[in-house]
Amino acid sequence: VEPICAHFVGMDFNDCISSYLDFPRKFLRNATYFPPERAMLSQFQALAKHAKADVQAATVEVAQYATYDPASPEIHLLRQLLFDESLASFDYVSWLLVFDWAMAIRDVIAFEGDVGNVHAITSRTNAIGSLVNPLEIPVNVAAYIRYACIYVTTVIISVAALATIYLVLAKGYVEGLNLLEINRVAGIVWIGRTILLVRSLSAIGLLSTEVLTLDVVNTFLWGFQSQITMSSSESNTDKTMRFVKTFLAAGEVSWLGFVLNDIFVVVTQQYTTAYVIKCNFMIWGVSAVLSWVVPATHSATISRECDMPQVDFQLVCRSGTIAIGSFSRFSTLVGLCVGSTVVCYAYERLRRPGLKPPTYDSLLLAASAKYVYFLDPSSAAINGILSVRLTHTFYIFDLKSWRLFVIDETPEMRRQKEAQGAFHLLTAIPLIQ
Repeated sequence: VEPICAHFVGMDFNDCISSYLDFPRKFLRNATYFPPERAMLSQFQALAKHAKADVQAATVEVAQYATYDPASPEIHLLRQLLFDESLASFDYVSWLLVFDWAMAIRDVIAFEGDVGNVHAITSRTNAIGSLVNPLEIPVNVAAYIRYACIYVTTVIISVAALATIYLVLAKGYVEGLNLLEINRVAGIVWIGRTILLVRSLSAIGLLSTEVLTLDVVNTFLWGFQSQITMSSSESNTDKTMRFVKTFLAAGEVSWLGFVLNDIFVVVTQQYTTAYVIKCNFMIWGVSAVLSWVVPATHSATISRECDMPQVDFQLVCRSGTIAIGSFSRFSTLVGLCVGSTVVCYAYERLRRPGLKPPTYDSLLLAASAKYVYFLDPSSAAINGILSVRLTHTFYIFDLKSWRLFVIDETPEMRRQKEAQGAFHLLTAIPLIQ
């Protein structure tokens, strides 16, 4: 004990024992950690032997400038290797320094000179908690994407409310299934492909990213904890909530499918009605299963690289990188949308090769609704057509062309519909089909 404490210069012998020796003794004598058979201790000793050999091979040392005579201007460089075979009493101090190095409290810096090299271990540098400089965080793009997503959600909710009002005014005589397609048609008509593309890519980006939480490790270090490792200890309720969130988030990928369906409607034409629903369910289901079964994982690399912008003044080091996003998963989800569109269309084309296009046509319909909808007032609102009926006249405002149309319906036409029992057409906008 005395030779070990002799290396702690300026410290009382009793303080050395209480500060550096008492706790390790109690730890090694704890039967909970080290049973009487000492098998675990033997494993630790074998690992410590390898670690000691690695440090010796790296020739890590303690370096210090000193003078032997205060009156003399001569300065000497004092050096002491860690785990020096000729100074066994210094091994305990070496282990303390190496432990700090392993816990990132100290660093080892290599100085290369003309005569030789010095691999010096630094003094302790405890972690300092501070706020990130807001100017160093690229938030502009994220803010724009967030506003675009909020805009899409707000518009869709507004159109849904407007369609509900028309449904009430029409006393329920609407094509109810059309309301299930509000995202597809209203998104294209009221919002546009560009913003929908932004929302879809942002959703795909989130599904391609793993969430890491920053937690305290050993009371003085910070570490990242993966959501995948956290899932092993979560309750059934937490797992259920996480599954619901994953399922709902996977539905956001369908926005890209809507954009692709609208772009390719000039090719799919009469097959649009048959394949778009299958395409939507395929995209949603496969992306949900993929995100749940094989979630995106982060990647981390440790590679210390240092630059010296100003000699003897500034040293900038990069210890490694942490990537929480997966470009391969991003590409997979985009490919899923494209592949689902092609596969579902090809299936309908092979199943019904002789399907004829509908005989009706209208310039008031958007491309994505041309082969899908009957134009009752509620469906018309989804399609960007706002209508008001006064007596026997329909006043129609087309959002797509920004024009106002006036359509007259004669009393004879209404009596004919009533005679045929087509009461659902009494509130429908005429001459659409």
